[in-house]
Amino acid sequence: MSPDRNERLTAGYSSFALELVQGVVVITLNRPEKRNCLNRAFWHELPQALAWAALQAQARCVLLRAEGPVFTAGIDLDILRQLGLLGQKLESSRRADYLRRTVLSLQQTVSALEQCPLPVIAAVQGQCLGGGLDVISAADIRLAEPNSAFVPMEVDLGFVPDLGTVQRLSKSLAPSLVADWLMTGRTVDGAAALQMGYVSRLAASVDELNELGMSVALQIASKSPVAMRGIKDTARFAQEHGVAASLRYVAAWQSGVFPGRDLGESISARCEKREPRFAPLANDLPMFGAWDDASEMLLENPDNKDSIREK
Repeated sequence: MSPDRNERLTAGYSSFALELVQGVVVITLNRPEKRNCLNRAFWHELPQALAWAALQAQARCVLLRAEGPVFTAGIDLDILRQLGLLGQKLESSRRADYLRRTVLSLQQTVSALEQCPLPVIAAVQGQCLGGGLDVISAADIRLAEPNSAFVPMEVDLGFVPDLGTVQRLSKSLAPSLVADWLMTGRTVDGAAALQMGYVSRLAASVDELNELGMSVALQIASKSPVAMRGIKDTARFAQEHGVAASLRYVAAWQSGVFPGRDLGESISARCEKREPRFAPLANDLPMFGAWDDASEMLLENPDNKDSIREK
C-alpha cells in the first residue's frame, strides 16, 4: 500500500471513519449529530481498526480525532440502561459474572490503544466526557485546545470509573490531582490539563489543533519504525515494572536491533543533507497464530530468507 494513499477505508466501520495518510492511520469519530457518543459498535470496532493498523507495512502512527464541536459525550447511555435491565433479570451470582466479563471486554477495547505497537495521538476538541476520558487516557500523546473540557462523569452517575482512567491517571499524575478531579467530577479545561501534565500541547483553536495533530503524527511517521516501536514498548514496560527491570529490558531489546539498517540510513541522510528513508516493517507478511489471515506466504523459496519480497 502506497504511503501517499489517501483513500477512505470506511467499509466495515460504522462508528468512525478510517484512512491512511502518509503513514498516519487517522481514526475520526464522525457522528457529531450524536455528539460522537461511544455506541455499541465503537467498542467492537476500535480494537479491529487498531489491529488492522498494526499490520499495515506503511502505517507508522495512529491519530484519533473527531468531527463536530464535541470530541465525545462518552459511553452511549443505552448501554448502561441495558446493563441495568439485565441486572434486574439475572440471579445475583450470574449477574455478577456477566457484568464482570462485560467490564473486562470494555477494558480490552480501551487497552487496545495502549497495546497497539504504533504510537497513538489523541487530538481533543470540545468536551470529552466519561468513557471518552478512559479512551484518551490510553493514548501515548494527548493534544487539546482552550475549549477542550475533560469531565469524569461516573461519580455523578453513582458508580466507580472502571475502564482505566483511575489506574492510568494514578501512574502519571499527582495523587491529590487525581483524587480532586475524579472525586468531584469537575471539568478540567485545556489550559488546566496542560498545566497538570494530562496533555502535552495546547493549540490556539480547533483548526490549529487539527493541524497540530497531523503535524505531530507526520513527524512521528517520518522516524525509524523500529526505534518508535521500541520507545513505546520500553516505556510501557517501565510503567509496569519500574526503572531497574526496564533498564535490563531495554538492554536486551537494544542488543537485538542495534546498530540496524536505520542507523546507517540516518547517518547517510545527515551527511547528504536529506530526509532519511526508512524501510517499512514486515507487517505485510502473513502471520501465524491469532493474526493469521490465511493469505499465502510471500516466499519464493522457503529455504532462503533473502527471497522474501518487499512490497
